[in-house]
Amino acid sequence: MPERSEERQGDQRVRYLEVALVLPVFGWLAWAIWRLPNGSIGWAWVFFTVTVIVVDLIPVPAWGGMQLSLSFPLLLGVSILYPPAVAGLAALAGSADPREIRRDIHPMLALWNRSQMAAAMILGSWVFHLVASPYSSWTTLLPATTLAAVVAYAVNTVLVALHASVEHRMSIEDVLAKMHGARPWEFLSSYLALGLLGAVIARFYTSEGAWSVIVFLAPLVFARQMYFRSRALTDQLEERNQLLAQQAARLEELLEKEHATVDELRELNRMKGEFVAVVSHELRTPVTALIGYAKTLRQPEFADDPMMRQEFLERMQRQGDRLLRLVENLLTAAKLESDEIRVVVARVLFEDLAAEVAEGLASEAERIKVDVPNDLPVMYTDRQLLSRIVSNLLDNALKYSPEGSPCELVARADGDHILFWVRDHGIGISEEQIGRIFDRFYQVDSSSTRRFRGAGLGLSMVRGLLDRLGGTIEVQSEPGTGSTFTVRIPVQAETSVS
Repeated sequence: MPERSEERQGDQRVRYLEVALVLPVFGWLAWAIWRLPNGSIGWAWVFFTVTVIVVDLIPVPAWGGMQLSLSFPLLLGVSILYPPAVAGLAALAGSADPREIRRDIHPMLALWNRSQMAAAMILGSWVFHLVASPYSSWTTLLPATTLAAVVAYAVNTVLVALHASVEHRMSIEDVLAKMHGARPWEFLSSYLALGLLGAVIARFYTSEGAWSVIVFLAPLVFARQMYFRSRALTDQLEERNQLLAQQAARLEELLEKEHATVDELRELNRMKGEFVAVVSHELRTPVTALIGYAKTLRQPEFADDPMMRQEFLERMQRQGDRLLRLVENLLTAAKLESDEIRVVVARVLFEDLAAEVAEGLASEAERIKVDVPNDLPVMYTDRQLLSRIVSNLLDNALKYSPEGSPCELVARADGDHILFWVRDHGIGISEEQIGRIFDRFYQVDSSSTRRFRGAGLGLSMVRGLLDRLGGTIEVQSEPGTGSTFTVRIPVQAETSVS
């Protein structure tokens, strides 16, 4: 309801504006024509009025919201030949609009359109007759016609903009910008050039008669139609070219994305291939060792030697532990990828967990220097997942350190978090590689002659498990010096399900 009320108020404002122009124009024309001498309006006026009607009824493509109609130079020619009252009457009677015949516009709007054209020609004719006459020389006639065209154009434009501003609730500046399109100076120059044709029409009529006007206008109308048709085709081609350019840019963007995706898939496929080869090797090594030790123990000379049997059993246990850790890492990585990891919160003492993990590394345990105070806050987190994090960090540190060099596991309280870090004195990591070490299957030394075992899953799994427990990890490293992995993990883990 409020919207309809506003629409009605807007329509009323438009009607008031139309009446405010129509009544004065009609009143002035009636008064001025009544004062004209007899014979001022004759068959010539009828000829020009009918010609304007015919020209106006020929459809003309709009340019930026306004039309370049040949009725403008015709009416300007009438403004040159006759006094303002006759020119205004010709504009009022001759300014036909096809929409009037189809009854597509309100009668008051039709009267407004005719009245604003009449007002433009009245003022244009008045200005022209102030400085020239139809029989003036060309040096006087052309400037006077230009001045009349500027005045008529200005009046017509301002009145049209004022009407559109009231009707559509826009500022006059916005309406003018919309009317003149993207090339206002081109439109204005074309309009004024048409206006100069009014001087040619007036001179032809005074020297040759009405037939010369028809002969002059016929090819002009044809040329105008061909011009607008070619311009419409040009605009269509420009739009299609822009559309094709946009589509080409979009296609190029999609192709770049596709190439990047293909490269990524190729790299992933290569890394998976390397992963399969590495895992096969990692699995085969302990299995082969276990089989070899088992076969050796079956030999009588070894089976009856207690010391040798004990040594072989210890070696088999170490290989079994190594195999177990690898299988557990593979299973954990698979669960992380399928989002099947569940966090089971329980009471955890970090100092006990650190000692247990270090001892679990068997013969490598003596290389680990554990510095964990006994007064750390009690943690409530998933013991198994936290143990896997510490174990993989220590295993990684031992793997990339020289044989016999120590690795450190240090922990400290940090508010409601536990801060612990694992430091090694190994090969270190370059700055370019630090951003990739947490990628799956990636290894710092991935050459075919690499010295370090592993499947490239440890650090990727560490980050995935820390995400589940709400922790973070940072790396500081220098090539040839060693690396420090610092973990910050909350004392109280969220009791999330997965």
